[in-house]
Amino acid sequence: HRHSPFDGALLEWGMPMGPLRLIDEIGIDITVDIAATLEKAFGERDRASKILQEMYSAKILGRKTGAGFYKYEGKQQTPNESLQQWRQESGEKFGLENITNRLVFLMVNEAARCLEEKVVATPEDADYGMILGTGFPIYRGGPLRYAESVGLKKVVTDMDGIHSRAGEKFAPCDLLRQHAQDGTTFYQGR
Repeated sequence: HRHSPFDGALLEWGMPMGPLRLIDEIGIDITVDIAATLEKAFGERDRASKILQEMYSAKILGRKTGAGFYKYEGKQQTPNESLQQWRQESGEKFGLENITNRLVFLMVNEAARCLEEKVVATPEDADYGMILGTGFPIYRGGPLRYAESVGLKKVVTDMDGIHSRAGEKFAPCDLLRQHAQDGTTFYQGR
């Protein structure tokens, strides 16, 4: 199989499947529907991206239609070059670490937000939920443990930079920002 750089970066980092392949498996139609439901509840940070909307309109729905972010022929999977028409160049240079940070820090932020909003009671709940529910690599400790190993100040600084270029979904939640400012951690005293 050939992978997109986004999927390749996350596979190398330790996720069991890259995000584009996962969307293809779920189906673009289902993904767009889920995003619409989440956007109603949580606003712009959960809006489906423009390319997902374009793919949906063109009935490019993922593996079930033979093409999504990848083309599927038998057991072969190759990047779908026909999507180039909808790509927008950002001008940013995306090395593997940039791609990984951009995607993993979104997971960190949502895990922190779940703790902040009391969707989960403890950081362990958020981390175990991500390990068991999404295949987050156990050796990384879950998104909150991982963020602490990177350094919460670095996570927030990087997210602020991405937020200024890429929009609201990258804005660090209040709890994450507070820990970074105070020099505290999610697991402090645990």
